[in-house]
Amino acid sequence: MLNRLWEKYRTFIVYMVFGLMATLLETFMYWLFYEVIGLSNMVSTVIAIFITITFAFFTNKIFVYRSRAWGFSTVIRELLSFYWFRALTGLFNMGFMYVTVDVLAWWPVGMKAIAAVLVGIMNYLLGKLVIFRRAR
Repeated sequence: MLNRLWEKYRTFIVYMVFGLMATLLETFMYWLFYEVIGLSNMVSTVIAIFITITFAFFTNKIFVYRSRAWGFSTVIRELLSFYWFRALTGLFNMGFMYVTVDVLAWWPVGMKAIAAVLVGIMNYLLGKLVIFRRAR
């Protein structure tokens, strides 16, 4: 029974584990650049997003969706799709951060964590349904 449940939900469970790691990485990177180094909210957000997208591409390809296709054209297609959709969800992330931190003056690190969770849900659906669909 556990094997059947694992097989049915493996992709989602592994995505959640690496998604949590990505959320922690993005939140830490944002904190580092915003609170410690003193960069602006938007610059800190962009840097944190870029680092997290790079981390997420490789963890999603290898561990989540178990893509074994490493041919040049496949990797380029997946990479471009991944970055394109992550750029779109990154715009949502930046808009969320702008409104909640710069306009409403809410807690920056808490808002970054919430934004990362919301973006994570969007990214899971895009990865599963669009980016790595042929690799399964």
